Amino acid sequence: MTYQAKKAGLKEVEQLVHEQAVYQYLQENNEGVQMDKDQMLFLHEAISGSDLADASAYRVVSATLYMILAHDTHEKIDEPGDIVQLTRKEQELTVLAGDFYSALYYQTLAELEMIPLLRALQSGVQETNTAKTNIYQLHVATDEEYLTQLALTNAAIFAKFAKYFMKDETFIALGCQFFLLKRLQMELATYREIGASRLKRAFEHGYFAKEAITSFESWLIAIIRDVKMEVKRLKNESEPLSTILEKRITEIIND
Repeated sequence: MTYQAKKAGLKEVEQLVHEQAVYQYLQENNEGVQMDKDQMLFLHEAISGSDLADASAYRVVSATLYMILAHDTHEKIDEPGDIVQLTRKEQELTVLAGDFYSALYYQTLAELEMIPLLRALQSGVQETNTAKTNIYQLHVATDEEYLTQLALTNAAIFAKFAKYFMKDETFIALGCQFFLLKRLQMELATYREIGASRLKRAFEHGYFAKEAITSFESWLIAIIRDVKMEVKRLKNESEPLSTILEKRITEIIND
């Protein structure tokens, strides 16, 4: 697929998501989460070699994005100890929005008669929920297990999608590490802005303590450094990537 064709396809997927009235309403009222364009980019890359017609492929990617939107939206629901707490009305709207996105996902895949994909992505949803619980309750024994579970909180759905469309393990690992890196960078930015991070409990618990780092920020920067190295390695070892994806990965590594 040419660069221009890839770009046009991504634009088509984005339009399918944005045209939903609920998405427009939530954005206009600053209530909804934004679609993750990097998830869209990796999903589009994963499906680009399939036998699906372009129109069907775009709908499949948009349906998967609805599910990711549902989880990102539900993620806004407060956890104990969060500094910023939603009002009851905001919580109710958040839950309804997440449920609506889930309904769009089921409806789209049912219309396309892609029940096996639906089942595969549902298992990704279950892995996401389990990983979130393991991270929040610190049900992990090693540093490596902690990062694996953290990666799954943002990449389990993508991984199931890519595996369904028979992408190789290196590409799937690249996507998982890419989304892990984005999560870590977001946590660092949030900590610098408001002095809070959901990962601080892991630092206080003693994960990645081998370098005897005394501050949370330095601890997080050291982990980001290591994950960047892993993303770079996987990018170099992966199957040929589209120009758009390769450029975006390079941007994140250099951030």
